[in-house]
This record gives sequence, structure tokens and C-alpha cells, in this order.
Amino acid sequence: MYSVRVTTRWHGDTQIQIFVVNVVVTGLLIWQMGWNYLTIFCASTLLHLVIETGLALSGIRKGTVYVYGVRLPRWADVALRATVDGPGLCVPAFLAADLITSGNVLAGVLGTGLLVAAVSLYMGLADRRDLDRLGPNEAPIYSRRAMNRPGAMMLLSLLNTICLAALFLMPAPYRIHAFTYVGAYSLSTMLFYAINYPLGVRYVQLYDCERKEYTTPGPWFQAAGLTYDSAYEMALLISPAYWITFYLGLFQYPHFT
Repeated sequence: MYSVRVTTRWHGDTQIQIFVVNVVVTGLLIWQMGWNYLTIFCASTLLHLVIETGLALSGIRKGTVYVYGVRLPRWADVALRATVDGPGLCVPAFLAADLITSGNVLAGVLGTGLLVAAVSLYMGLADRRDLDRLGPNEAPIYSRRAMNRPGAMMLLSLLNTICLAALFLMPAPYRIHAFTYVGAYSLSTMLFYAINYPLGVRYVQLYDCERKEYTTPGPWFQAAGLTYDSAYEMALLISPAYWITFYLGLFQYPHFT
């Protein structure tokens, strides 16, 4: 089973636009809510930089990417993806955790939900537009991440067990904030997939060994696969951006004091 991202060489235009949105939103949150948002922005970017570097070196992230006609070198593509994919979900998840644990549940759910939905819809529509403008001799860029290779699943289980242990070992009430953050990240990722799957730019595929080709299962399988990816594989794997930063003492929780 593979988690598939479909893009084109114009994907960099959308990425740089979302990067600007991330910077503006994070800047406003720093101004209104404090420096924790700069911390989670940087921590999530660094973690995604490691992940994207690994995906690039393994050949999963393929293709040439341009930003307004300028071809990006591989390192710049990796850095841009990290600053978009990391803060794009981690910063709203931290905002949701802050608002919900301080008693503003409705604002935490609706505010962050609308923010993630708006950005996800914009990215999905932009990618769909770029796919529709491909010429007859041009092909989309497929990035396929294997989700059920035995060795990778065993390593993922070990890493996620470490992540869960690190979260449970946090003292109360910080533990509640941490799990709210992880839950918000997971739900935000599910919302992202729910918006982008109907647009045909994010989905799950299977590999048929007999025919030696990729097949795309139906909606129910898609829902199960994308939920697994969102709720387990991605949410816990990204959680070190939070709990490592917490154990380093870089977060402040004024509403807990």
C-alpha cells in the first residue's frame, strides 16, 4: 500500500505561496499568543527537513520543481517542502491545543479547522489546475511512500512506541496539552486528505505484482488507508517536533501557571 502525492513541475508556485501564508499566520500568532509559535514553527521545520531529505535521497520525492519559472536545486526543493508541510499542520495543531486546554473549545475546533480547510482546499485546487494544464507529452510527478513494507512497519512501530512513551511520561497538565496537539494534528491531516482525495491529488494505491502496475482502490479502502496514515503513521511520527522541544524546556504554558 502506498500513500500517493500527485504534483507537477509547477507545484513550487503553490508551495511558495503557502510558505508565505505559514509565515504570516505564525507571525500573527507570535504577536498575539507568544513565542511558542516560533518554537513549533522551527521545530516542525527541522523535523520535516530530516524527513524530506530522507525521501529525496531514497528517490521517493522525484521530478524537477520550479518556482515562477526558476528551477529549484534539490536542496531548495527539500527546504521549501519542509517549511510548508511542517508548520502548515503543526502550528494550527499547537493553536488548537492552546485554545482547547485554556477552555476555548469552540474556537480551537472551528478556528483551526477552518484555517486548515482553507489552505488544504487552495493547495488541492492549485494542484488540480496544474494537472489539467499538462500537455499531451507531459506526465504528472508521482511521489509514492510505502506504508506496509514489513521492515518499515517494524521500525515505525518502534518509533511510535517511543513517541507514545515520551508523551505519556509528561507530567500533568502538560500531557493533556500534548495529546490535544497530537489529536489536532491527526484530525487536521485527515481533513487535508478528505479535501484533496476528491480532487485526485492525494490518495492510496496498491501494487499488483502479477500485472506489475499500480491500482487505485475504491472510496472505502481510501478512507481506511488515509485514516491509518493520518491517525497513526503521520501524527505520532511528527510528534517529536513537540515532545523533544518540551523536554528541552523551550515551551512556555502561561495558562497552566
